[in-house]
Amino acid sequence: MTTGTVIRIEEAGLGPGAQVRLVLSGVDRLQELHRPWASSGATLERAGGRIRATTTVEALARAAGRTFDKAQAAEIDAVLRSAVASWAGETPRVELPGEQELRCDERPLVMGVVNVTPDSFSDGGQLYPDGHPGRAIAHGRALIAQGADLLDVGGESSRPGAEPVHPAEERERVLPVIEALAPLGVPLSIDTTKAEVAAAAVDAGAVVVNDVSGARAEALLDVVARAGVAYVLMHTRGTPADMAEHAAYDDVVAEVHEFLAEGLMRCEHAGVPRERVLVDPGIGFAKTAVHNLELLRALRQLRSLGRPVAVGASRKSFLGAILGSNDPADRLEGSLACAALAAQAGAGVIRVHDVAATVRAVRTAHAIATARLPDDR
Repeated sequence: MTTGTVIRIEEAGLGPGAQVRLVLSGVDRLQELHRPWASSGATLERAGGRIRATTTVEALARAAGRTFDKAQAAEIDAVLRSAVASWAGETPRVELPGEQELRCDERPLVMGVVNVTPDSFSDGGQLYPDGHPGRAIAHGRALIAQGADLLDVGGESSRPGAEPVHPAEERERVLPVIEALAPLGVPLSIDTTKAEVAAAAVDAGAVVVNDVSGARAEALLDVVARAGVAYVLMHTRGTPADMAEHAAYDDVVAEVHEFLAEGLMRCEHAGVPRERVLVDPGIGFAKTAVHNLELLRALRQLRSLGRPVAVGASRKSFLGAILGSNDPADRLEGSLACAALAAQAGAGVIRVHDVAATVRAVRTAHAIATARLPDDR
């Protein structure tokens, strides 16, 4: 499946005649667009199947009109205007079942992590001692009290090298936790790649499916479509067992952006509308430490996709490389820096382990970014 026209905004000025720095891909006969576009005053750089340009919206629209048929020119124009508006505008909301929604437009939401696994990279299985869910349930309650806007419950570790868990065992881990936390009024996400686990979790009260497989399983998308729940589309390659072998990119930002654009189309074809999808660059999944840093630096560019950006950098190993710490619990300052920068870049959801500190850091960063005090201070 092709993505069609993909436009990523790197920087945009204000007003219809302002300069925009963008990357265009997914267009047949791209070379034919080069000459009329350059003649309009655009500065162009060709890189494989992409063109990086400093231009105006109107200059690209005119060049496309002179190069392509009416339908393709209209597609380029629509994608361009949508990308610019998304880059600069409010973060869209996310539809949930029962006419509920995630209000990512008001401020970044903080998603608290509840790992119901014996081998989590971040807490070493402390929340699931001897297979008992009580500590995980108590932890979820504590995260809500600390200000978590939603919780992400997972029963299978996705750390590099992790082995898969049988669906029955994964259900056994997560369902008691979801059933206990669902009545508390905070939206719950199920972190899984398995359709049967997602279906059971939704029945138990989850309203978001967080899929770290990159939307590869049609059966999982079918569960999301039929249940009407929200979906987190994440970039990755391979599986947790072998993803480190796939961490090679010519341009990691471009390739992640194009993967997510294609994934949004696959979601729509599977019956999951964009209004219910968040996009996630997959920090730490099939990426080196430098790839993660490049993606975090370019995070605002992913807003060009028109969907809220979810970010999960909390306690990950690249922060250990920066801070000189092999202990995931000793990476708080790095995690908070990522959360603050993500808030500044317009992220919609920030997935973290240290909720109380992150809520305060994100609140401060968002107040600075918008130059206004929180309404709920």
